[in-house]
Amino acid sequence: MADENSRRFPRQWWMLALFAVSAGAAVWQQFVRIPFSTPMYGLFHNQIDAEVYRKGGQIVSHGGEGLYDGALLNDILPFTYTPFAGVLFVPLSWMSTDVMRWVWTVAVLLALLACIMIAFRLLGFARDWRLWFAGVCLTLVATVLEPVRTTIWFGQINVFLMLLLLWDLGRPTGARFKGFSIGIAAGIKLTPLFFLAYLVVTGQWREARNALGALVGTVVIGFLVIPRESWRYWSGTFLDATRVGEPNQVGNQSINGLIAFLTRAEKPSTVIWLAVAVPAALAGLAIAAWAHRRGETLLAITVVGLTACAISPFSWGHHWVWIVPLLVLLLGRALQADAWADRAFPLLAAAGLVAATFIWVTYFPHLQPTGVDDVHDTYAIGIFLRPMENPLLKALAGGVYVWIFAATLLGATWHLRRADRADRAA
Repeated sequence: MADENSRRFPRQWWMLALFAVSAGAAVWQQFVRIPFSTPMYGLFHNQIDAEVYRKGGQIVSHGGEGLYDGALLNDILPFTYTPFAGVLFVPLSWMSTDVMRWVWTVAVLLALLACIMIAFRLLGFARDWRLWFAGVCLTLVATVLEPVRTTIWFGQINVFLMLLLLWDLGRPTGARFKGFSIGIAAGIKLTPLFFLAYLVVTGQWREARNALGALVGTVVIGFLVIPRESWRYWSGTFLDATRVGEPNQVGNQSINGLIAFLTRAEKPSTVIWLAVAVPAALAGLAIAAWAHRRGETLLAITVVGLTACAISPFSWGHHWVWIVPLLVLLLGRALQADAWADRAFPLLAAAGLVAATFIWVTYFPHLQPTGVDDVHDTYAIGIFLRPMENPLLKALAGGVYVWIFAATLLGATWHLRRADRADRAA
């Protein structure tokens, strides 16, 4: 881990101006395409997933019966989280839909800012006013990245889970109860379980025990509050990945989804998926452990987060919020470099990352909001939904997040080998 408070954000006025202009452009881009007040498509006028959480909490508050029976909203959206998550969502049921939307949205933005500031801290930057200014600007810039935009738009939970994991794993070795938050995150949504494997391969046994203990505690709480639904969930429901979505959807931005997309299979081969996903998981863990040994905590955590999304049977675009600490990592490398030549690669990589995850606009007449005639462009959920004729571009766009994951593994390997060589030469 970099020494805390060892680096200062650049003092040049043009650097701060660049961050400010980028933030302004992001806000303008959001507003000029789809005004915030636009029914359904405005950034703050959907939050449909948060409404599912609210309804789940409402069911739990009345005994939990039927939590996993079927769709809770619009006949298509079931409750896909753990019984413990349903318990946590009970306070949402005390709010009206409108109040819940605003509370959730503000909380997501604050959590996103916290994630960005933690990422900068892990790179060794001091928290002065310049860094806070840059963090706020980056928070606004992140809203034009598809994982963040759709997290806000749908009212998703992913940024909160990322905050738990970044905060916990970013604490010093031996910190009290370190690993506890990983168990809590995994107790809400199963994907963070992969971070437990990271603790094991890096020999963080105390932290792994804390995480496992916390996870068991969440399961116990679920059984105490809603025993019947807990038994139903843990006896089989949690294994049904189709509750999240069918794997052949273009929205499935995982290795499994990419295989389905490339092979045009209605049900992708489990054997092929495992043949690719297992080596990818091992490669991600190996590179994360390498980064951990070198003290590059942010790189290690980010690689694990991206790997968890890649190997999951189903990952929506908004699951890939780990793009944000990856962007901070690249920008941090550029800010720390002494020579412009050393800044070129991370800056180009950051620009490519933004371009690949940008909220590109596509016109879908059949998705036009009812009664809204002045909105001529409709946000696609990512570049993977843009119609493309070129087969190569179509394949790259169709699995854009998996390709970003692969590029991150290659880039991290190159960086770590370079750092090892520099150490040996010193």
